[in-house]
Amino acid sequence: MNSKSLNLFAGSPYTTGTNVSLNELISYQQQAKLKLQPTASAAYQQLAGNYLAKIKGRGMEFAEVRHYQPGDDVRTIDWAVTARTGKAHTKVFQEEKERPVFILLDLSDSMIFGSQFAFKSVQACHLASLLSWQAKQRNDRLGGIIFNQQDSAELKPAGRTIGLMRFLHKCEQLCQPKPFKTIAPTQSLFNQLKRLSRLVQTGSQIHLISDFSQLDEGCQKLLSQIRGHNQITAWQISDPLEQVLPKHMDKVRLKINSLSGSGFFKQQNAQQQYQETANERQQKIVTSFIKQGIPLHHLSASSSLMEQFHVPAR
Repeated sequence: MNSKSLNLFAGSPYTTGTNVSLNELISYQQQAKLKLQPTASAAYQQLAGNYLAKIKGRGMEFAEVRHYQPGDDVRTIDWAVTARTGKAHTKVFQEEKERPVFILLDLSDSMIFGSQFAFKSVQACHLASLLSWQAKQRNDRLGGIIFNQQDSAELKPAGRTIGLMRFLHKCEQLCQPKPFKTIAPTQSLFNQLKRLSRLVQTGSQIHLISDFSQLDEGCQKLLSQIRGHNQITAWQISDPLEQVLPKHMDKVRLKINSLSGSGFFKQQNAQQQYQETANERQQKIVTSFIKQGIPLHHLSASSSLMEQFHVPAR
């Protein structure tokens, strides 16, 4: 990421694009009031086909059984009570209160990358903040797991401002770039999903935020277990450079800055192979979530978060 890529537009909550501040995350309080839907890029829509699903609404819980009234949904008729009493009865449901919401936030090394606007890790924190504020708006209890390559934080669900601010503080803390060290990673997506399976409460809403570069068969098995009793939504954060190399690569020198230093990207007429490998990798991720029946949404680190959402017409 060069200096030009960090000239963020006026009014943006992003300060540098390489790390986050608590004030940035708090700024999403106003956007949480909007009913937002992700707008997938054309390239991603072509790749994912019809499997990009909208976020489902909050759950409903059973309240009571009463006599059937004209206009009631016939699908809610309680046939057992109806058969026993000889009169039609219908089930009444009410919106769940204080539903547990868990956010699994991946800030590992593969997320600390960005070629245009911000690091993927920063974009992930902004998305986590928006989802957190939306949970508070619904009076849901917020918890989750945040991890980078070396550290992690496990947060049990808490309501009101306590759960929200605790989560945002940990986002800020674990997103801070650290000097590059050749230390074996102690955290992984698999390990964190395993922790999540023990932490999550039945009937919870779960948001997974990652680039899913570590998604493997072990992760898929854990997701299958968790999905059996909970609602899961996956959010993939990517950077354009991970999918397509710039045109005329043979005529330019592409400088790459990272925590380990700076250098120039070297390639020898491998643009097509790079594209094919990227497409294959992405298709595996998409296919994995399709098999799990988990909605997968895509967001890029190349522009601000709010530019990638639209407000549905009323």
